[in-house]
Amino acid sequence: MSEATAGKPKAAQRIQSAAKDLFYRQGIRATGVEEVCRVAEATKMSLYRAYPSKDALIAAILHEDAEEWEAWFKEVTAEAPTAAGKLRALMVAASKELEDPDYRGCPMLLAQAEFPDPAHPTHRLVAEFKARMCNDLIDLAREAGAAQPQRLGELLAMLFDGAWSSLPYLGGPRASAVLRDGADLIFQALLPKE
Repeated sequence: MSEATAGKPKAAQRIQSAAKDLFYRQGIRATGVEEVCRVAEATKMSLYRAYPSKDALIAAILHEDAEEWEAWFKEVTAEAPTAAGKLRALMVAASKELEDPDYRGCPMLLAQAEFPDPAHPTHRLVAEFKARMCNDLIDLAREAGAAQPQRLGELLAMLFDGAWSSLPYLGGPRASAVLRDGADLIFQALLPKE
């Protein structure tokens, strides 16, 4: 193995990494496999050997996004001693994400917006992920002693997704502040007083 290729990740990893970045910045439909291969320094044959179709590549990226979200969820809630604290920590961490000038929003929702047909595999994958995310919030709300855990979890899920969607017209700093304010109001109304 030459020194030039020794430090290079395998073609499939380069392809997935390049596609993930391009799809997020430009959109999935606006990005062709030729561009993905060019950026990844890979051949189309390498792409189709690793991913039998563009849909398979999209699915691999969405699964990676879901794993990253789950790891982020655990990381930002790890220090909180209570379930209510974990819910608050999630909202604070999400608000900080919104302030990043390179942040375009939830990659899952961006992907789903490009595939509005509920029968499309990408649409279904995102819907399944978002349902799991909502259920995680409902479980935390139940653990926190909320009288209406489903309502609290669903409101927080909608607040999360609404925050991402508001970036183009509110901008990151304002969307961040509105997310924190909205979460505080919801917590005051639906969590037991500490």
